[in-house]
Formats: sequence, C-alpha cells, structure tokens
Amino acid sequence: MKAQTIIVATLLAGLGLGTLTTYAPDALRVTSVAAKQPADRPIIGEVPGNGQVRRISNPGSYGLGSEIAGSVYAIVSGHLVRLDKKSGRIISILRPLPRGD
Repeated sequence: MKAQTIIVATLLAGLGLGTLTTYAPDALRVTSVAAKQPADRPIIGEVPGNGQVRRISNPGSYGLGSEIAGSVYAIVSGHLVRLDKKSGRIISILRPLPRGD
C-alpha cells in the first residue's frame, strides 16, 4: 500500500471521516470503532440525572479557575463538565478525567 494512502486514511480517521475512505483496507478503517461515542459520555444540552452528577467544590484542584456566573463545574460520567446552574443542562464538556478520579 502506498504511504500516501495510509497517511490520508489516518488523517480522515482522526477527523471522523473514515466512512469516506472506501478505498482503505479494513485494517485502516478504525473510525468505525473510534468515532462511536461511549453510551455514558455526557452530551451537550442534556440534563444528567442527579445520580450521575458530582459537583466540584474546589475547581482549583482540577486546574480550573473560579466558576463562571450562572454555571457550576461538575463531573459527569468521568468527564469534567460545566452545567447551567438553574436547569442543570450540560453547557460544555471540558475534558475526560484520568481513570483514578
């Protein structure tokens, strides 16, 4: 296989465009696995259940500044997120946390 094909397939896989790489062999079609979202990954705009939310009382321990007005920081399904204070809706997903947290 040409090196150019491998590079293009890898770039497309990283962008989640693996379905467009019909010329790539099955070994390079990693996006079908990598692009799938875990079922428990938080989704922007959704309101997680109370049992899923762990509010953060000390944002500095996670490398965050003070809370932004109208929102709170929390951990939802192993991800650091920002929630709307009134509705509890996920405003943004900041990053996944290491497995130990």
